Amino acid sequence: MADGDMIFETATPYIYYACLFLACAYAVRRGSKYEYIGAAIMIIGSVASTIASIYFETTWTGFETATFYIDMMALLALIYLTVSSDRFWPMWATAFHLIAVSIHVATAVAPNIASWALATGVAFWAYPMLFALAFGAHEYVRPVAPAKTGRC
Repeated sequence: MADGDMIFETATPYIYYACLFLACAYAVRRGSKYEYIGAAIMIIGSVASTIASIYFETTWTGFETATFYIDMMALLALIYLTVSSDRFWPMWATAFHLIAVSIHVATAVAPNIASWALATGVAFWAYPMLFALAFGAHEYVRPVAPAKTGRC
């Protein structure tokens, strides 16, 4: 079995993908276009990172180039969403993801950082991002359509 296949040997990725599905489904059901875009960024980034981890047989023992580039693209997309949105939650999601990207950079600068710090640090910050998305969708108030008066 390849090292990349080991990613699904524990319950962790299943728990994460369940949380991802629930948060994104809630955001799409309850939110507006900004929540749809945020959900798409998180889904695409998560799936791309998983595929890259399997394809490149990620061991999480040092700097992971493919995952870093995927996370950078997600960070740029979140920054754009933050700047173009009138919501507050994208700012939080971007900040949480910036911490994860900073962990990648720290690993590149100081390769002696423990591998568990890299793997758990990067993975941990995905959960507050999902919470920010779900909370933002929950706080969104849909505009109420004007009531029809019955006149022509």
